Amino acid sequence: MIFKTSIDKKEKELEIEKIAGKSYSLIEKVSLGIYGSPKYKIIDVYPENVGIRKKKNNDIISCNFEIKKEGLAMYFRIVNDEYTLVGRFNQITFQTSETNFELQINGIAVKTQIMNTKDHIKFLKTYFKYRTLSEDPWLT
Repeated sequence: MIFKTSIDKKEKELEIEKIAGKSYSLIEKVSLGIYGSPKYKIIDVYPENVGIRKKKNNDIISCNFEIKKEGLAMYFRIVNDEYTLVGRFNQITFQTSETNFELQINGIAVKTQIMNTKDHIKFLKTYFKYRTLSEDPWLT
């Protein structure tokens, strides 16, 4: 689900928590080694009716990801509007190549360009580790 978080941010954060769970605390992030993702450059967003593609903008749109306790959140900004795309772990599929990272959450597909391959691989390893732990907590 996609949220425009520049308006009613607190209400939207509560809705995001219902979908993807709470964020890890700073102490948990440091002790577990969850530092977020590197920056990605957004190339395209599907479907067109999401409302993001209608914006006429020549700026480079970057995004980053946050691993939450029950899912993943993607944060990005277009002009002065902030957006968050969230989904539970079981709703997320993606493909990655040497240069591109394509992610689909609840029927919304985002194609991004990988800016730092080494950090991208590190992020994917962390993502899979905590996705597995969220499905089978007894593995810890």
